[in-house]
Amino acid sequence: WFNDGNGHGTHVAGTVAALANNEGVVGVYPGVDLHIVKIFNDSGQWTFASDLIDGISQCQGAGANVVNMSLGGGSASTAERNAMQTFVNQGVMLVAAAGNSGNSSLSYPASYDAVISVAAVDSSENRASYSQYNSQVEISGPGSAVQSTWPTNTYNSISGTSMATPHVAGAAALVWSFFPQCNNEEIRAALNATAKDKGSSGR
Repeated sequence: WFNDGNGHGTHVAGTVAALANNEGVVGVYPGVDLHIVKIFNDSGQWTFASDLIDGISQCQGAGANVVNMSLGGGSASTAERNAMQTFVNQGVMLVAAAGNSGNSSLSYPASYDAVISVAAVDSSENRASYSQYNSQVEISGPGSAVQSTWPTNTYNSISGTSMATPHVAGAAALVWSFFPQCNNEEIRAALNATAKDKGSSGR
């Protein structure tokens, strides 16, 4: 888990938790404890649903309240859907990237009802051209030209719904830290109720 040969995971982690240290970037929730699980190879190639489920289980076992999944694919499975719902029923919040195909296709795990599907907006708060949009998208976050940490002890600017997702996961964890008496679905509802409405209904 501690060797990132791709950069994607380090970038996501920095968006959530980078410390304010007079250089680089500051995360949404600076210094929050992270539990990192690596389920892809250094090329960022796709893995199995069982690996994803096991990864979430490891996070849950380590005491994670919010699980960020800056990943996705076009295939759904009943086993994966059921597992996601079980994690949520057990109190975990699941947040995943809506996908970067720029169309209305569904991506998983984001498009399971149990999971918060995150689309991306640009610096003008408009839907990013690459961001998927569909009935399962629940909320959006900044995803374009996001500056964050990189494995080479530097910083890098990249774009994607993978970058928007940790903004939402980090915000959820931060809000939850102030209201620990709330459960995962109450925090989810609060995020949706307080997000800026960008126009007519629909996603």
